[in-house]
Amino acid sequence: MQWSGKTRYINDLYLLIHLIKQQYPHLPVYLLGESMGGAVIINAMAARQSATVDGIILAAPALWARETMPWYQTGLLWTLAHTVPWLRLTGEGVEVQASDNIPMLRELGRDPLVIKKTRVDAINGLADLMDDAYRHSDKLSVRSLILYGEKDEIIPKQPTYDFIHRFLKHSANDKTVAIYPKDYHMLLRDLKAQVTWQDIVLWINQKSGKLPSGADLYAGKALKQYQSAKSG
Repeated sequence: MQWSGKTRYINDLYLLIHLIKQQYPHLPVYLLGESMGGAVIINAMAARQSATVDGIILAAPALWARETMPWYQTGLLWTLAHTVPWLRLTGEGVEVQASDNIPMLRELGRDPLVIKKTRVDAINGLADLMDDAYRHSDKLSVRSLILYGEKDEIIPKQPTYDFIHRFLKHSANDKTVAIYPKDYHMLLRDLKAQVTWQDIVLWINQKSGKLPSGADLYAGKALKQYQSAKSG
């Protein structure tokens, strides 16, 4: 896979919104972005507030900005991106778990349409995308729902919680955060994904009220503990 650039992905999203609104002018439009898709949505909404939608749902958004990475990771990425951008990496040997749904992960591993090797320039482009998304916590005026699993081993807790803290600090109106203590990065496909789906459906249909799972209440406690530990 070659990286097409942040602008291309954002413009594709704008076009999709336009086509949907044109085809279904009387229906509400919600955007759901998982991981990198969440970062694309954040950047798109921050760049063009006029691209009005009824709400956005960010599932484990890719927010691992370079400023939150250790120096050896950013240094290695810079070196590879400027010397061997065509090099394809598999991620083999990296011991992280994306979900507790092992049968689903095995199916993805066998699926020929799932990318198994990623070019270095694509990884570098994703890092650029995450850099921008991480800094746009104060530019999301649209109604928003952020979902995150505390067992996420792909996008670390620190950049995610820091983003959420700034996101809520700016304005908590029409902003809901749900944190699931036993869920992973692919929380929409985890073994208990139905709980997350139900939260999303209720959030869309109700303008106010608590989520049935209680993940929003848990989020308040988790974020408070994180900030307390960070400041202490």
